[in-house]
Amino acid sequence: MKKIEIDLKYSKQLITIANYPEAYDKIWDALIASDSLKNPVIKYKAYQNLSLLYSIFYKNKKAISAIDSMFLYAYKSNVLKNINIKSDLYYTAALTYRMNENYSEAKRNLDISEHLLDSINSTFNRKIYVLTEKAHMYTLTNKYEESEKILTKILKEISEGHNYASIIYSMLGDLYVKKNESLKALTFYNKSLKIISKQHKRIGLQVSLLEKAAKINHQLENYKLAYQQVNESKVLGDSLFGSQSIQNKQLFEIKDSYRNTLVKNNKIKKEQELKLIKAEKEKLNLQLIFSVVLVVITILVSFFGIRLTRKKMVVEKKLLTERANAELEIKKKELAVTALQLIEKDKLLEEIKKGLEEIKRDKDDTFVEQIKSTINVNSAKTWEEFETRFIQVNNSFYESLGQKHTNLSRNELKLCALVKLNFSTKEMSQLLGVSADSVNKARYRLRKKLELKRDDNLVTYINSI
Repeated sequence: MKKIEIDLKYSKQLITIANYPEAYDKIWDALIASDSLKNPVIKYKAYQNLSLLYSIFYKNKKAISAIDSMFLYAYKSNVLKNINIKSDLYYTAALTYRMNENYSEAKRNLDISEHLLDSINSTFNRKIYVLTEKAHMYTLTNKYEESEKILTKILKEISEGHNYASIIYSMLGDLYVKKNESLKALTFYNKSLKIISKQHKRIGLQVSLLEKAAKINHQLENYKLAYQQVNESKVLGDSLFGSQSIQNKQLFEIKDSYRNTLVKNNKIKKEQELKLIKAEKEKLNLQLIFSVVLVVITILVSFFGIRLTRKKMVVEKKLLTERANAELEIKKKELAVTALQLIEKDKLLEEIKKGLEEIKRDKDDTFVEQIKSTINVNSAKTWEEFETRFIQVNNSFYESLGQKHTNLSRNELKLCALVKLNFSTKEMSQLLGVSADSVNKARYRLRKKLELKRDDNLVTYINSI
């Protein structure tokens, strides 16, 4: 529980430094974990972060849907009684609506957030983030004097090292652009860029600031500087938001793992219930057969006891033999049923293992690792089939690799094959049946054996063989 809370806080930091794929993974890991824990608090916090992430990539419908889910689970968790939390949620909604250009909804939610803070006499410093957003809304709706008044007041209260300083300078730049005061706007844009460079936060904002500064420098005939800023903005923007960028390619290709996992888990659960019902039914049938057999034997014993007194000893011996045989047959049937249950259990465990692999996102989830370590169904056969197919497609790979590096173990050869196929760390851990952390350690040891330098890329080297 505590670790999930830490991961959610960390996902916010990852968003500020534009590490969106890892932030996305941590948020969805928390959502999946919240289902097993049945904890709505985790869910509303996760959806709060997710709404901002969707807004950054212009996924408007998903962003708004995340806001609705945020309020739903906040209501279920009873946190709306806390005025500060409630204000923060309405602020997040306002921010999301504004980023998706729905200014009327943004203003409505922002007004509620501000009213809530006023109702508990919050300090000016506590209200800075709400007031900053309010000023920006004024700028967007052409109410320049109101915007300038708020932003100027905030500047007097904070230092350049404040967490919100870069945003406030950026908003002042936007304000003066609207007022056609280019030199003032450029000054504030430059201040914001300087702070971002120092704090290494809000990297996404840096892209738009460079673009805006370049536009003003072009108007001022500072062509060389304008060109440099446009180029820097383009390079940084492509690396952060481009669909073909290395960092975000995974994010654009990622599926809705949360829904898929829920569907698979529900399917596994239903199949497990059906198998338990079937096993219980078979057990009842065996008990019925056993009861019938005992009744028949009892009748036979009574009948032959009365009619064949002289043969009592023979009958009793025969009866004991028949009883032993009957019990033996029943035990055989029970053993057969048990064997069938074990086979069905193995299949179920394999399905559960796949479900666990889908659920697992956290690289340090020792509880899941303990479960996985007990479920190792047909892993050797799975790898042999995979390795056979791999050799058919890449028949010269192992031979070339063996000539260059004779000291590689079988597990390291497996890892080379997975790297060759461009598998992600998560996919490697699923196929090899180990944790993502173990895969990372194995990759590190492989680099040392391959004698790669620090700047050498493992994937590029393996693909060159």
